[in-house]
Amino acid sequence: MPSVFEMYPYSLYIKVIAQRVREIIDQLLKDHGLNSSQAILLSHIHQSIEEHIEINRKYLEKTMALSGPSVTNLLNGLEKSGFITRNSNPKDGRNLRIDITDKAKQFLSERSDAFSKSEELITQGMSDAEKAMFVSLLTRAFENVEK
Repeated sequence: MPSVFEMYPYSLYIKVIAQRVREIIDQLLKDHGLNSSQAILLSHIHQSIEEHIEINRKYLEKTMALSGPSVTNLLNGLEKSGFITRNSNPKDGRNLRIDITDKAKQFLSERSDAFSKSEELITQGMSDAEKAMFVSLLTRAFENVEK
């Protein structure tokens, strides 16, 4: 009897892998009071601040490819957990300025290796050349669906 993956399209592989990786990362981040989506957003906010990019909800919607309500929900969770603060932007009071807290800086500097561990799991048994090819193919697939 053929496996389920021989009978269904690539999208099923991608969906199952994404769900399982998210579960693994969420479990690894549980002790920090974060989930995978919050950790990714927090890392993105931190990176943007390091690059002196002004962070606001509209910017995050665009760069993270999320809806406004999704970004707001994630930001609310990060703020409630003490990872970010939101204040009126001194340049434009209609916008909120997002900053990371000392708690976030500590998490980011000591960060659980949740993402590294998930990548190790995904690429387990692959040679360095296969890993490089895998990243190249993932990048190309991502670019294809973003067109």
